[in-house]
Amino acid sequence: MKTKVFILSMVFVAVFCFAEDEGLTIIPLLNYDFVSLENQQFHAPGGGVIVLQGDQKPLLSEKYNNLLVGLFYKPYVLKEILPGYSESYHDVDFVIEKKTGPHLIQGIFTTYSDKPVYGGFHTTYSSIGYGYELIRKGNLNLTLGLAIGVGDFGIDLPNGATFPLFPMPIVRFAFNAPWVNLLYDHPEFSLTLWPESRIRVAGSVRLDTYNFHDIHDMRFNTTLWYRFFDKNSEKGDFLGIGLGIQNTGQNDGADFSLGEKDKKYDMNYYSSFGILDAGFIKLSGGYIFYGREVYGEDHHRSTGKGFFIKVEMLYQFKMKG
Repeated sequence: MKTKVFILSMVFVAVFCFAEDEGLTIIPLLNYDFVSLENQQFHAPGGGVIVLQGDQKPLLSEKYNNLLVGLFYKPYVLKEILPGYSESYHDVDFVIEKKTGPHLIQGIFTTYSDKPVYGGFHTTYSSIGYGYELIRKGNLNLTLGLAIGVGDFGIDLPNGATFPLFPMPIVRFAFNAPWVNLLYDHPEFSLTLWPESRIRVAGSVRLDTYNFHDIHDMRFNTTLWYRFFDKNSEKGDFLGIGLGIQNTGQNDGADFSLGEKDKKYDMNYYSSFGILDAGFIKLSGGYIFYGREVYGEDHHRSTGKGFFIKVEMLYQFKMKG
């Protein structure tokens, strides 16, 4: 609870420090995951809040001044776990980005652990970075920069202490055309084919080289969409159904570091799924044809087949400046 209160206070400080005359858009989020497998089961309620300021079309475009503040929290309650490992984990994320002209300032705080923050320095990751927009055109943007990460990166000094700093690249490339939208925001690449059509294909792939152990750590999602209304419809392009395939995990690829140092836990599963997107609510579920757990660095365990259900809800509030 202290962790969540601390980060929430960071959100409000950030908002009041950066808020300008354009007004704010506040988007609260709620979500719930349920996964049932032969050798594992977990529940994961969660939620968060996103605060936007300025012109957000496209979102965080390198072309406009804006502010993004995001806070997300999700606990995982597992059913079966090996001895010595916790049955509950926490995913806490805080991000703030401020864009002024070609300059981007970015701050990140995350903690993935059974004991977030208070489990020790190795259970947290923070960074602060600066990026500069090298290309600024109507349909093409490129920002490059560098962030200094603070955490336990496994770099030990001769005296046995941990060296806590590590450079991280900021790379953000976006290209928009009538037939394709491309976005690379390191370390994730996403694209949408025929973005203005009622039938479109959306996909993403994420490969975090700092947490990569084998091919199962490459997370991906591909969805074939059908939107019920044209983008020019007065009803808006918000209602659609889709079919897809994915490899996802509890927290999209980041290992949970246990409070007991040198122990980690991770789980991922491959599934085919269906999805209904109604804007303020998104429902998805499907068949899991392979799942696995990773304990520490070497021990892998199959969690078998099963199914998942996911509910995501959001609402948008406008605040005039």
